[in-house]
Amino acid sequence: MQIKDLVLMSIIIIALTAFSVLAAAQEAESGDSPESTVTTKPATSQDSAELTLWNMIREGGTILWVIMGLGTIAMAMALYLFLTVTCAKEAPSSLVKRAFGQIKAGEFRGAYQMCEDRGELLARVLSAGLKVHDHDRYVVQEAMESEGERGATELWQRISYLNNIGTIAPLLGLLGTVWGMINAFGSIAMEDSSAKGLAMAYHVSQAMITTAAGLLVAIPAMVVYYYLRGRVVRIIADIEEHSTEFMELITRSHSQ
Repeated sequence: MQIKDLVLMSIIIIALTAFSVLAAAQEAESGDSPESTVTTKPATSQDSAELTLWNMIREGGTILWVIMGLGTIAMAMALYLFLTVTCAKEAPSSLVKRAFGQIKAGEFRGAYQMCEDRGELLARVLSAGLKVHDHDRYVVQEAMESEGERGATELWQRISYLNNIGTIAPLLGLLGTVWGMINAFGSIAMEDSSAKGLAMAYHVSQAMITTAAGLLVAIPAMVVYYYLRGRVVRIIADIEEHSTEFMELITRSHSQ
């Protein structure tokens, strides 16, 4: 599990670096001065009439590229978490059946070796209990509960990244809105009277684009996060049920 998390974090770092380079390239292509961009962009009535996706992306500026980067990362993480955060992954039925059979037969060492080589949360909890199976009941219970709490914390941490993206994306959109409004009011003071309206309209549109982009990223990210949160609750409840059954079986087999 730790290796998967390291790979995921590496993908996130690479994606952020790539989008930073794209943002820098976008700024380099935007022209020498913002005044020239403002006066030339709205001057073409045909281009302003056609509101295409690329025009919105181009007018969104660097902040929009950052929001798009967060959206890409959120989609990749959502797909990864949909495939990994499941009861079948953390508490497979095959593991439950094999462990029950071995513990009933008194093969504690074989069950421990089987669970030690696996990375599922249930296997980690069971291996912690089997490691101290020859101790009293409260020792076995404490060992399994401690490992279960650590595993549950890891599950919550894994899905919390989507919650973070859902929180950061609207703030970035708000930042783009504020920055666009600053440029819009600045254009009123700096531009000629004939270009004030066009310049202000351009900067206000830039502000609205970043706001919409932030919400488009945040809303799906939060929906997926709440869905995965329900999955984590079900996984933890399922593992607690199996852990209780295994603990009773271990202590009963040991007393015999």
